[in-house]
Amino acid sequence: MRERDSVRKTFSHRAITGQRAAFQILVLAGAFLLGVSINGQTWADDLASLRETSDAFVQISRKVTPSVVNIKTFRKVGGRGYDLSDRVFGDMLEPFREFFGRDFTERFFGTPDERMVQQGLGSGVIVRDEGVILTNNHVIRGADEILVTLGDRTELKARVIGSDPRTDIAVLRLPEGTYPSAVLGDSDAIEVGEWVIAIGNPFGLGQSVTVGVVSAKGRANVGVADLEDFIQTDAAINPGNSGGPLIDLDGRIVGINTAIFSRSGGYQGIGFAVPVNMARAVMKSLLKTGRIVRSDLGIRVQGATEALLTALGAGRTSGVIVSEVIPQGVGDEAGILRGDLITRIKGREIRDTDSYYRIVSLLPIGEEVPVVVMRDGLPLTVMVKVGELPSRPQDTSIRLRTALGFSVEELTEENAERLGYRYDSGVLITRVVRMGQADRSGLEPGDLIIGLNDARSPDLDTFRELFEGIDWGEEVRLVVKRAGRTFTVTMVLRQEG
Repeated sequence: MRERDSVRKTFSHRAITGQRAAFQILVLAGAFLLGVSINGQTWADDLASLRETSDAFVQISRKVTPSVVNIKTFRKVGGRGYDLSDRVFGDMLEPFREFFGRDFTERFFGTPDERMVQQGLGSGVIVRDEGVILTNNHVIRGADEILVTLGDRTELKARVIGSDPRTDIAVLRLPEGTYPSAVLGDSDAIEVGEWVIAIGNPFGLGQSVTVGVVSAKGRANVGVADLEDFIQTDAAINPGNSGGPLIDLDGRIVGINTAIFSRSGGYQGIGFAVPVNMARAVMKSLLKTGRIVRSDLGIRVQGATEALLTALGAGRTSGVIVSEVIPQGVGDEAGILRGDLITRIKGREIRDTDSYYRIVSLLPIGEEVPVVVMRDGLPLTVMVKVGELPSRPQDTSIRLRTALGFSVEELTEENAERLGYRYDSGVLITRVVRMGQADRSGLEPGDLIIGLNDARSPDLDTFRELFEGIDWGEEVRLVVKRAGRTFTVTMVLRQEG
């Protein structure tokens, strides 16, 4: 009996153990199948989310790409006769001219018109339907001709409205017409970590789209421009992307791509863009006045050394100290005092003089902004109405020299006799600014201007009157006489920076 009971107990134990094992297997199998189902659904959800993100990038690219343009620039440089005979050897070649003939330098070195042409590549973005383009100053700097290729491969010549080397921004205009344009956003509102898209013309390959995030804001001391407040991004930016837009997820421009940090010359994960708020301010100023109008608070500042901060009892290590208050200026009227330590302007921290000038340059003229100062060891907020940085008035001579790069004077009888203009009338070019527009166009001291924009300019007074009637961004056509030859030179009235 005991053996039978023992066998039954053993059998019963084994049966229970087997049932438990089977139950466990069923539970595990169910859990596995349920897990596969859950994981499958999660995978499907993740894939759908990725597809939505991809579709968003596609839609944004389709929306903005038609407004992005490729820019080619052409610049005449050197020239065998131009550099070697006239600019290098000068009078040393005069004996050879007498022996071999007056055309010696042209036969052996080439004429001034026979110059090499440098070609540059870049990008830009149309920001107004009438064909206003934002790009970089370094993209178009020194160009004699600018050719813009639209998204539909149409090629058009563009002219420079103006440029600002201090921010590396330039504004171009296409011929009269209606063009696809992109919307300007708010670079102050974008946050570090947000998705951004860079569109441009890398290495001249045509329009390309790259995606990344905003890595940092307020980057300075990059060495690209004087007023640096860059957006840093890891969206791939390569040579040729300069001047193209940096776009947010709403398809709005938040920056103008301008530079990369690279040890190899190619993309290494760090690119910089000029904030669109800064570019917008430059564009408005150039379109309105043809020049850059800077904002000003009517004060002069200096860096805050540790000794000065201690003497002022500021209790902090950053800011700028007011070194001078312009009498009857906006800062004076607002109550800013010499010796005040400025720590914030319109909510933005002032760390040093560079950040002060960057921030002030973007302030809207006429707007009242809060300026936080430390005075007698206590913080104080002063409301200052932003003014305009005063500039010296420019007469015709200064405007002519800075915008076109040459100076003129009345043609005297003595000069007419010496230069072979005995029977001519006009104004004489006396000086040509090296690398200015006139220099790049081939003008030389001693050339005689006999016409300006289809009108005769027989004397200096007439020339000045005609020149003053030309607006910023307009063409200037000069009819020039040299050594019995008459030719026409076309330039654009713009600030040369």
